[in-house]
Amino acid sequence: MSALSSVASQVHIVYLGHNNGLTPSLTTQFHLQLLSRVFAEPEEARQAILYSYSYGFSGFSAVLNSTQATTLSETEEVISVFRSRMLQLHTTRSWDFMGLSLHSQMEQPSSQMHLKYGDDVIVGILDTAGVWPESESFRDDPHLGPVPSSWRGTCVGGQQFDPATACNRKLIGARYYLAGFEAETGLLNTSGGAEYRSARDRVGHGTHTASTAVGAVSPNASYFGGLGRGAARGGAPRARLAVYKVCWFKDLTGRCNDADILAAFDDALHDGVHVISASLGSPPPLSPLFATSTEVGSFHAMQLGVSTVFSAGNDGPDAAMVQNVSPWGVTVAASTIDRRFPTVIALGNNASFVGEGFIVKDMKTPLVESTSVFADG
Repeated sequence: MSALSSVASQVHIVYLGHNNGLTPSLTTQFHLQLLSRVFAEPEEARQAILYSYSYGFSGFSAVLNSTQATTLSETEEVISVFRSRMLQLHTTRSWDFMGLSLHSQMEQPSSQMHLKYGDDVIVGILDTAGVWPESESFRDDPHLGPVPSSWRGTCVGGQQFDPATACNRKLIGARYYLAGFEAETGLLNTSGGAEYRSARDRVGHGTHTASTAVGAVSPNASYFGGLGRGAARGGAPRARLAVYKVCWFKDLTGRCNDADILAAFDDALHDGVHVISASLGSPPPLSPLFATSTEVGSFHAMQLGVSTVFSAGNDGPDAAMVQNVSPWGVTVAASTIDRRFPTVIALGNNASFVGEGFIVKDMKTPLVESTSVFADG
């Protein structure tokens, strides 16, 4: 679908609650019947609908004007109708710092910590994730055994993402979602590698979050040619990974549409994930409950016994403010860590100062006034 030509028509989410045990086909049929009430012809309703959510919950997204949205919101079967918004995307030492090192069981034999490192747990990542399937963090590992029999998902191919080589016993599923994004912004720009119409990561954010959660142990990893050298891994290195790409590169950042996010939640619950991780959110002010994709999706995940973990966000505006606050999700904020990258600055008068920096080799250079090195513009 092309970008919306008029501000009078916008993508909306129509949320109906539980699907009451109906089959997906019957649920979708009901959605179209309901949507047809605000269109002159059934074909117009079929053209307007973007997604029918029919597995973990019931609802749909469609291109509606304000009158149509209001009419549907007043319908007895409808819980809420809300505008589909664009959400934003929010080290080798981290897990050791938290007391979850690979050697913790040997170091604390008397403790009750018996870690299986996520063995056969399926984690769904909603992100630009988007992954780089060739990454060591997602390599095939025969020690993992076969894909769990509970898995019902799939590995969808696309640009620079071949299911035959991308998915394996570690990366067991991949999907991508564009209907909401393209309805708002126009066709995805894939020229010159600007983006990939596939589950392949363009921004890198999804690869980062996925490897942090479930990345396999990658020995001798480092940054900038030697900094932080160690074994990089995720918190659950033996867990399986399913990626759901809902965020797309535009205007030098990642944009994630509510309609696409809800579709990913719906598929993830059908596919059989055990945990959903979503490092995304909307800037303040907070919306009412059941008026965002993350709250609706995570609520029904909770109802089905699936945990959802969110990032707290980066926008503030005040300290300690978070963006994902639904009581049925787990929201994780950034914290401190005990790692430093000291850099010694030695002056010509033999005085020296220790600072922080990513300098890995000696440099000899004169001091300059900071005001003289501003970038142009």
